[in-house]
Amino acid sequence: MEISGLIRSVCPPEFLVSVMQDRATLLRLMPEGTKLDQISPGRFAFSVTKGFGPVKLTLPGQLSLTPTGEGQDQVLTARAAHIIGGKVDLDLTLTFDATGQQTRLAYSGEIAATGLAGRVLRENRAKVNAVLKTLLTRLKLHAEARFRQSTATT
Repeated sequence: MEISGLIRSVCPPEFLVSVMQDRATLLRLMPEGTKLDQISPGRFAFSVTKGFGPVKLTLPGQLSLTPTGEGQDQVLTARAAHIIGGKVDLDLTLTFDATGQQTRLAYSGEIAATGLAGRVLRENRAKVNAVLKTLLTRLKLHAEARFRQSTATT
């Protein structure tokens, strides 16, 4: 499934990227019950535990943010798999365009899923892009609050 969108921010691209690599920030944005361990800069191991009635499933995976070699542009990759829940693969290219006091963050890529995760994805196809945009918007708002604090103290 193709995913794309655009978000505008008052933060410079390098500030947005640093916040996207911040473990504490990522934990605040992830669902309750998420564990996140930093493996190396921009690379994390995670597990999300979700209860479905009396059944509890834990979905383990890895998340990485790596430079494309073009300015501050990044590739966001997430891989998760569960023997019952299925597999989820997310690959997004994040393109930053800074003009004056504003940064445009365009994202495009795809998400693929199998098993129960694939079924849920197919049933909620219309919501997937909105959910991703909401997560990136929450990240942007957090980054902007930190950016305002950092510029107010300097």
